[in-house]
Amino acid sequence: MFSIERILDLEQKHPRNCLKLHRPWDRTDADIESDEENHQQHGRHSSRANIQNPTSSWYIGRRPRTAFTNHQVNVLEAVFHVNCYPGIQLREHLAGRLDLDEDRIQIWFQNRRAKLKRSLRESRLRMVQSAVADLRMKVMGQLRSDDLQVEDEKE
Repeated sequence: MFSIERILDLEQKHPRNCLKLHRPWDRTDADIESDEENHQQHGRHSSRANIQNPTSSWYIGRRPRTAFTNHQVNVLEAVFHVNCYPGIQLREHLAGRLDLDEDRIQIWFQNRRAKLKRSLRESRLRMVQSAVADLRMKVMGQLRSDDLQVEDEKE
Protein backbone atom coordinates (compact mmCIF):
# COMPACT_ATOMS: atom_id res chain seq x y z
CA MET A 1 0.00 0.00 0.00
CA PHE A 2 1.24 3.45 -0.91
CA SER A 3 2.07 5.74 1.97
CA ILE A 4 3.81 9.06 1.56
CA GLU A 5 4.81 8.84 5.21
CA ARG A 6 6.57 5.51 4.57
CA ILE A 7 8.48 7.00 1.63
CA LEU A 8 9.35 10.12 3.57
CA ASP A 9 10.55 8.08 6.55
CA LEU A 10 13.66 7.55 4.46
CA GLU A 11 14.46 11.06 5.63
CA GLN A 12 15.29 9.64 9.06
CA LYS A 13 18.25 7.86 7.49
CA HIS A 14 19.53 11.15 6.09
CA PRO A 15 19.66 13.82 8.79
CA ARG A 16 18.69 17.23 7.50
CA ASN A 17 21.92 18.85 8.67
CA CYS A 18 23.98 16.81 6.18
CA LEU A 19 21.85 17.94 3.22
CA LYS A 20 23.13 21.12 1.61
CA LEU A 21 20.97 22.48 -1.16
CA HIS A 22 22.30 24.68 -3.91
CA ARG A 23 20.14 27.79 -3.77
CA PRO A 24 22.26 30.83 -4.63
CA TRP A 25 19.18 33.07 -4.88
CA ASP A 26 18.37 32.35 -1.24
CA ARG A 27 21.81 33.07 0.22
CA THR A 28 22.66 35.45 3.00
CA ASP A 29 25.61 37.85 2.97
CA ALA A 30 27.29 35.62 5.58
CA ASP A 31 27.05 32.63 3.19
CA ILE A 32 28.56 34.65 0.36
CA GLU A 33 31.39 35.98 2.56
CA SER A 34 32.13 32.46 3.77
CA ASP A 35 32.30 31.24 0.18
CA GLU A 36 34.55 34.14 -0.77
CA GLU A 37 36.96 33.23 2.04
CA ASN A 38 37.01 29.61 0.90
CA HIS A 39 37.59 30.64 -2.71
CA GLN A 40 40.43 32.98 -1.72
CA GLN A 41 42.08 30.22 0.29
CA HIS A 42 41.91 27.89 -2.70
CA GLY A 43 42.85 30.51 -5.28
CA ARG A 44 39.44 30.72 -6.97
CA HIS A 45 37.47 33.75 -8.03
CA SER A 46 34.54 35.07 -6.03
CA SER A 47 31.15 33.50 -6.77
CA ARG A 48 29.47 36.82 -5.90
CA ALA A 49 30.85 38.37 -9.08
CA ASN A 50 29.56 35.46 -11.14
CA ILE A 51 26.05 35.72 -9.67
CA GLN A 52 25.67 39.49 -9.67
CA ASN A 53 27.48 40.18 -12.96
CA PRO A 54 26.52 37.41 -15.36
CA THR A 55 28.51 37.39 -18.56
CA SER A 56 25.70 36.06 -20.75
CA SER A 57 22.64 38.12 -21.53
CA TRP A 58 20.40 35.00 -21.38
CA TYR A 59 21.15 34.69 -17.65
CA ILE A 60 19.59 38.02 -16.73
CA GLY A 61 16.21 37.46 -15.11
CA ARG A 62 16.58 33.67 -14.90
CA ARG A 63 16.17 31.76 -11.68
CA PRO A 64 19.20 29.58 -10.95
CA ARG A 65 18.83 25.88 -11.54
CA THR A 66 17.70 23.79 -8.56
CA ALA A 67 20.11 21.05 -7.53
CA PHE A 68 18.21 18.16 -5.96
CA THR A 69 19.94 15.93 -3.44
CA ASN A 70 20.00 12.16 -4.00
CA HIS A 71 17.55 11.73 -1.14
CA GLN A 72 15.10 14.21 -2.68
CA VAL A 73 15.31 12.52 -6.08
CA ASN A 74 14.81 9.07 -4.52
CA VAL A 75 11.68 10.24 -2.69
CA LEU A 76 10.31 12.00 -5.79
CA GLU A 77 10.99 8.90 -7.93
CA ALA A 78 9.23 6.66 -5.39
CA VAL A 79 6.17 8.93 -5.43
CA PHE A 80 6.30 9.11 -9.24
CA HIS A 81 6.14 5.31 -9.52
CA VAL A 82 2.90 5.38 -7.54
CA ASN A 83 1.38 8.59 -8.94
CA CYS A 84 2.86 10.55 -11.81
CA TYR A 85 0.21 13.30 -11.45
CA PRO A 86 0.36 14.29 -7.76
CA GLY A 87 -2.23 16.81 -6.59
CA ILE A 88 -1.49 20.11 -4.93
CA GLN A 89 -1.86 18.67 -1.42
CA LEU A 90 0.69 15.93 -2.04
CA ARG A 91 3.08 18.38 -3.72
CA GLU A 92 2.78 20.78 -0.77
CA HIS A 93 3.34 17.90 1.66
CA LEU A 94 6.44 16.84 -0.27
CA ALA A 95 7.65 20.44 -0.40
CA GLY A 96 7.41 20.75 3.36
CA ARG A 97 9.14 17.45 4.06
CA LEU A 98 11.85 17.77 1.39
CA ASP A 99 12.57 21.47 2.01
CA LEU A 100 11.75 22.42 -1.59
CA ASP A 101 9.36 24.90 -3.16
CA GLU A 102 6.09 23.40 -4.38
CA ASP A 103 6.58 24.87 -7.85
CA ARG A 104 9.97 23.11 -8.15
CA ILE A 105 8.26 19.81 -7.29
CA GLN A 106 5.56 20.49 -9.89
CA ILE A 107 8.22 21.18 -12.54
CA TRP A 108 10.16 18.07 -11.49
CA PHE A 109 7.06 15.91 -12.11
CA GLN A 110 6.42 17.61 -15.48
CA ASN A 111 10.01 16.95 -16.55
CA ARG A 112 9.86 13.36 -15.30
CA ARG A 113 6.65 12.69 -17.26
CA ALA A 114 8.31 14.16 -20.37
CA LYS A 115 11.34 11.91 -19.81
CA LEU A 116 9.07 8.86 -19.48
CA LYS A 117 7.17 9.79 -22.66
CA ARG A 118 10.45 10.28 -24.55
CA SER A 119 11.87 6.95 -23.38
CA LEU A 120 8.67 5.12 -24.36
CA ARG A 121 8.75 6.74 -27.80
CA GLU A 122 12.42 5.78 -28.25
CA SER A 123 11.82 2.18 -27.15
CA ARG A 124 8.88 1.88 -29.59
CA LEU A 125 11.11 3.22 -32.37
CA ARG A 126 13.80 0.65 -31.52
CA MET A 127 11.19 -2.14 -31.55
CA VAL A 128 9.94 -1.05 -34.99
CA GLN A 129 13.49 -0.79 -36.31
CA SER A 130 14.25 -4.27 -34.99
CA ALA A 131 11.08 -5.69 -36.54
CA VAL A 132 11.90 -4.08 -39.90
CA ALA A 133 15.45 -5.46 -39.78
CA ASP A 134 14.13 -8.95 -38.94
CA LEU A 135 11.60 -8.75 -41.78
CA ARG A 136 14.30 -7.56 -44.18
CA MET A 137 16.51 -10.51 -43.23
CA LYS A 138 13.59 -12.90 -43.69
CA VAL A 139 12.78 -11.46 -47.12
CA MET A 140 16.43 -11.56 -48.17
CA GLY A 141 16.66 -15.19 -47.02
CA GLN A 142 13.50 -16.07 -48.95
CA LEU A 143 14.84 -14.35 -52.08
CA ARG A 144 18.11 -16.28 -51.82
CA SER A 145 16.31 -19.60 -51.45
CA ASP A 146 14.09 -18.72 -54.43
CA ASP A 147 17.20 -17.90 -56.50
CA LEU A 148 18.77 -21.24 -55.55
CA GLN A 149 15.61 -23.10 -56.58
CA VAL A 150 15.59 -21.35 -59.96
CA GLU A 151 19.23 -22.27 -60.52
CA ASP A 152 18.55 -25.91 -59.57
CA GLU A 153 15.67 -26.04 -62.04
CA LYS A 154 17.91 -24.70 -64.84
CA GLU A 155 20.43 -27.45 -64.35
